[in-house]
Amino acid sequence: MRATLTIVASFTAFLASPTGNRLLHSHITRGDVVEIQGGPSSGKTHLLYHLVIDCITPTLHGGWAKAAIVFDMDHSFDIVRLNHLLLHRLTRLTGLNALTVASISQSALRKLHIFRPASTAQLAATLSHLAAYHSISLAEEEIGVVAIDSMSSHYWPDRFIVEQMKIPSTQPGLNHVSPLQNVLLALKSFARSHQALVLMTNWGLHSFNNSSPSQYRQHLHPFPTITPGSHLPQQGQTSDPALYPRLEHMLSLTCHITLQSDFPESHDRDGDVQQVQIKVGLVRKPDSSSATKFVLYISSEDASIE
Repeated sequence: MRATLTIVASFTAFLASPTGNRLLHSHITRGDVVEIQGGPSSGKTHLLYHLVIDCITPTLHGGWAKAAIVFDMDHSFDIVRLNHLLLHRLTRLTGLNALTVASISQSALRKLHIFRPASTAQLAATLSHLAAYHSISLAEEEIGVVAIDSMSSHYWPDRFIVEQMKIPSTQPGLNHVSPLQNVLLALKSFARSHQALVLMTNWGLHSFNNSSPSQYRQHLHPFPTITPGSHLPQQGQTSDPALYPRLEHMLSLTCHITLQSDFPESHDRDGDVQQVQIKVGLVRKPDSSSATKFVLYISSEDASIE
């Protein structure tokens, strides 16, 4: 049975909608921003696979038929794995023969564009030129999703850069800006101008007590948040407004997804018993005090939400 997870279930309706604002149990519009946070092996990248497949699959087969831009910061976005999941989904949904399914898959994958910046500064520069790339290389396509996996990939080098910025400059007038700030500003500009959904995975490092699934304090600064107190700088971090500007001038989150690993189980999937990893998660939105729970099932053949 398809997801009870409101935000994910709504993505397909959102991108297929002519107006982009008539959604089941939701009010998501174009240009929204989603953070996917969790610890190691919690399913963050597999949730991205699931959403990217939704984006690039033809509408005839239940997808959005739009381009997806992925920034593979961790070098862990596996195109072979993505293609395997795509082939399995198309086979299961269409019942077509392998040759036809492979042809549909190859056509869909041409809508996927992967970049691998070597630093947060390169990520910001690439994002700032993404509009030009779209007009030149994707003139006939609409970008449905911009995904960054992961925002934390260069956390420690970026933190070192920020620490260096605290040292009094010998060059008067030099404008010190944290690397992450430039990324958030570029993302906000592109989301506003192109109305693409922005998906960002993020490490879960500092968990709040007594939360299940775990809720994580935000370790990236500056970074938008919908959890009270989670944006506060950690010990040893600065709140210098020159380095960490007011967040209302930057990117805003539409919702926050928290993922947590659970134990593996054997499940009967369409008559085939498979070893399945279970990932439990919560969806939180700024305008609601409640959270929606969901389960992400990951097997060798599929990644699905039920």
